[in-house]
Amino acid sequence: MNWQASDHSTQELLAQYAAILVELRNREVVRTRNAPLGDYAEYLAQRAFGGELQPNSEKSYDLLDPSGSRIQVKARTIGEGVHASAKFSAFRSFDFDNALFLALDLGTYRIEWARLVARQEVEDVARYSPHINGSSLRITKAAKMGEDVTERVRAAS
Repeated sequence: MNWQASDHSTQELLAQYAAILVELRNREVVRTRNAPLGDYAEYLAQRAFGGELQPNSEKSYDLLDPSGSRIQVKARTIGEGVHASAKFSAFRSFDFDNALFLALDLGTYRIEWARLVARQEVEDVARYSPHINGSSLRITKAAKMGEDVTERVRAAS
């Protein structure tokens, strides 16, 4: 018999989700108990580029690669129901060297595409919003910027 989420109560699903997060943390795939997308993206970045993940308190970048490049990681799920105007989370500063944008399938977390973009290109294109006190970038725009590193990141997953 196949496991079906619809066969379980909300409480059972949440308990399973919590157990999965504990196991992912034990495997060092995620570093927090938050929704796993951001931690998973940082994990993939570190596996793909090497280097050292920075403490969660570091606001400007997530990964210091072996060459000393500071990489800010941004991830977003895409798929059915995600509007074309959807954006990556806001940049509060541009104190990094490159941004790694990852688009993952909403249902499977498979890497759809990955782009490594120089800070200046991000800063030139991102739009500042006083409402969020930061600059954001649409998924569709990021998908066309910088260097395509999709295969490199997929190989790390």
